[in-house]
Amino acid sequence: MPLRSEHADTVTTLLHADDGTPLARLRLREDDGTPLAERVLPVPGADLAQVAAQARHDLAGRRLTTPDDALARALVDGGLRLRRAATEMHHGLAGLPPLPPLPAGWSLRPGGWDDDLAEGLGAAYGPEHPDGRWQDSDTKQIRSMFEHGDPVPPLAEASARAAGPDGRSAGHVLCAGPVPWTEDDCAWILNLGVAPSAQGLGLGRALLVHAMHGAHAAGLPRLGLEVADGNHARRLYDSVGFEVRARVLAVDLPPLG
Repeated sequence: MPLRSEHADTVTTLLHADDGTPLARLRLREDDGTPLAERVLPVPGADLAQVAAQARHDLAGRRLTTPDDALARALVDGGLRLRRAATEMHHGLAGLPPLPPLPAGWSLRPGGWDDDLAEGLGAAYGPEHPDGRWQDSDTKQIRSMFEHGDPVPPLAEASARAAGPDGRSAGHVLCAGPVPWTEDDCAWILNLGVAPSAQGLGLGRALLVHAMHGAHAAGLPRLGLEVADGNHARRLYDSVGFEVRARVLAVDLPPLG
């Protein structure tokens, strides 16, 4: 049965069984050319095997994300692969920690992109990283944000680069906000990374706290992010007061036929 908006004035879409019975609520959008079916949440009492089968038909070719572990398990039991398991976390931007001091000779500079960052993040995101290896497409997307505001412009107040005594960039935090994939006016950390050669100096914490203060200064009520299972940065987010909002489980639905 065709997907339908739940109400005329909402972005929420309903997935229906062939007989018209509502099965799940979700949001449809595209991210850099990838069609998404986000936050797929079965309605109470829905049969999960039926939800999974209907999603495979009506949402074919999309990347499905769900906070529902049981629905993700039903899709995996049906032969699909769990692409990513992560946790969405938010900070209410009240009682912010003070900006930590930087090591001698280091500074935070306005957000941007350069070859030093591309090299450093390429080294930081190796094949064993929970989010996988850094790709040329990641660099292309970040450049497009700064040069064209596509798919969203950076939030200048909350974005920054960490530069060493030699003036070269060795880490950054990239934020946007408000962003179209949240239900409220929320700032979002799109990427936070430090080159291996500069890790252990407290730069990750400095960049994160800078983003928190910047999002607050921009008038946004919350700062959100996703952290993949197994990413050691989770301890950093916990330590500054980020709280769990939802699980984010991603499965690629194959095209029909």
